[in-house]
Amino acid sequence: MEIWKRYSEKEVSHSMAHYLQTVALLKAEKGHARVGDIAEHLGVSKSGVTSMLRSLEKRGLVRHERYGCVELTQEGAGFATRTESSRIVLSMFLTEILGIPADIATEDACMIEHLVSPEVSIELLRLTTFMRSRHPAAARFREAYRSSPRSCKDHAPGACDSCGSTCLRDSLESPVGRALPTL
Repeated sequence: MEIWKRYSEKEVSHSMAHYLQTVALLKAEKGHARVGDIAEHLGVSKSGVTSMLRSLEKRGLVRHERYGCVELTQEGAGFATRTESSRIVLSMFLTEILGIPADIATEDACMIEHLVSPEVSIELLRLTTFMRSRHPAAARFREAYRSSPRSCKDHAPGACDSCGSTCLRDSLESPVGRALPTL
């Protein structure tokens, strides 16, 4: 199966991940998570929460009895923790290594936190830890990265090892709806 078709096969959806994280957060802050608390935290209706809890319960990620508290199963707690850790790693990498503004990094990390494999998150953490270190090679890399060309326009035509004949940055900056250059 092609990779793009596997997107919907991820263990949890974006919404599911946020519900699991919210339950974990409320349990840590208040000692319990109730439907109303979850609804208020996420800005959704109580009926929407109840519907999602049914889906999460079918997957074995939460336990919830009507009018009772919501409990994460061991697997649900694992997803919540892994997703939160992935978001933290992605945010650190985007802001501290790539220099992305915090608001953009936070939003992007939130959008992809549940899609990144543990292997990728671990290597991003490893790279981020090294790049933040005082190791001389890390310092040299940070300086070289800061002074590297920001687009194909910053160097001789055809000198970009990544883009070839079409500047990838230009295509990434093209507004949606405008025809993109043919690759």
